[in-house]
Amino acid sequence: MSQNRIILGVITGILIPIIILWIVKLYHFSHLSYFLFLKTGFITGTLSPWLKIATLFNLIPFFGFVNKNKLKSGQGVVLATLIYGLVIVYFTLM
Repeated sequence: MSQNRIILGVITGILIPIIILWIVKLYHFSHLSYFLFLKTGFITGTLSPWLKIATLFNLIPFFGFVNKNKLKSGQGVVLATLIYGLVIVYFTLM
């Protein structure tokens, strides 16, 4: 069975920035726990720049799905990216 579903793309599009943020935390904020890093970033509004960079990495699975002709999964990645975009806009205007 071919895995060409929107939900697969949404899950992939949500997990990739979370993993990238974990890597950023690991190298730049190693003294904080991951949840404290996220909480502090949300409270102070300093998570937005890191989230912008992490969301750019959604291009990798998007183009991977498109090249494999799994367009519904690609649409899911775009949907997840739009959700992250709304979060970024919220923190930018906060």
